[in-house]
Amino acid sequence: MFNFIFYALILGVSVNAYAAEVSIKINEDINALADYHKGDEDKPAVLILHGILQTKNFSTIKLISNYLVEEDYTVLAPTLSLGIDSRVESLSCEAIHTHSMQSDIAEISTWIQWLKKKTNKSIILIGHSAGATQLMAYLDQYKGEIEQPEKVILISLAYFANQPNSYTSSESINKARKSLSNNVIKPDKYGFTYCKEYISTPDAYLSYIEWSRDKVTEKLLELDSSFSLLFGSADKRVDQSWPPALKEKGLDVTIVKDANHFFHAFHEFDLIDYIAGVLEKD
Repeated sequence: MFNFIFYALILGVSVNAYAAEVSIKINEDINALADYHKGDEDKPAVLILHGILQTKNFSTIKLISNYLVEEDYTVLAPTLSLGIDSRVESLSCEAIHTHSMQSDIAEISTWIQWLKKKTNKSIILIGHSAGATQLMAYLDQYKGEIEQPEKVILISLAYFANQPNSYTSSESINKARKSLSNNVIKPDKYGFTYCKEYISTPDAYLSYIEWSRDKVTEKLLELDSSFSLLFGSADKRVDQSWPPALKEKGLDVTIVKDANHFFHAFHEFDLIDYIAGVLEKD
């Protein structure tokens, strides 16, 4: 396993060369893209979701995809359209963001339905950063209506309000709430995660902001899903008191010493080793 990952990283080889790009229609104007690999019939299907404004080609997602394809899992790695037809590039902070948590959830649901129909397999969900939060939001919205995933792996799980080292501020949140209360729906500039100037409508912006640390914690404890959470001790995008607090509440939390939000460098091996361990558990 690790020999493959090591040489793939050094030589720039991508196992996703063996994956096909597929497309689904979100609405009359928007198509969304994903990488799809059909694997071993005896293994479950895995959907992997990228972080905020990124794509299926983001380094952390690509690393996970490559490993799972090599292990011959059926793998689907979508790029959320974010309202852009056949989006292939990460979206800049300064673009006009009309997408919302609700539109993202609807798109995730469409991809999961596509994967179930395509494979008739049980499904494992893996999300990185905001992608982990969005998978939680999907499970929350459809709880009681859908078959629970076999496993849910949440890597560097994010929250959007009171996030450390973030441009999200009480001033931005209050400005958006005031605009919404005054029925002002035009896009404006807000601070959001790593974006100093995030251009969005107030309702779309607040749809993410409502997923605060408290709400994410509440939903982790409330949802009837088998969550496995992985954090790095050097992740500056979450309060470092949070992962141990989640563990104390009885959640399945693993913390990798010195790993950052993206599990870069040698911590890529820790990430793959962790995923392999979760997948091998009964």
